[in-house]
Amino acid sequence: MLAAAVGRRGWDARLRGARVHALWPTIAGPELARYVAPVRLAGGVLVVRVGSAVWATQVRYLAADLVARANAVLGEGEVTTLTVTTGADPPERRTRR
Repeated sequence: MLAAAVGRRGWDARLRGARVHALWPTIAGPELARYVAPVRLAGGVLVVRVGSAVWATQVRYLAADLVARANAVLGEGEVTTLTVTTGADPPERRTRR
């Protein structure tokens, strides 16, 4: 019943995309998850945020591996592309200072 309502409203894609936030430490690994945070997953594009250009470069080198790990956790084909943005430190990092 709930699944049918979610499907009728078109929320199923959003809910699948939201899973990336809950599962990010499993996807990225606990160490990387401290410095890289998922922003959104929509249309197969996973956008992540890092706190510096140095981390952006590192994550771009790891992009193919992160896409593969995300698909292993979320389901094959959920992530096709990883995009990196820079901005404020991820929340996990801010709480550790």
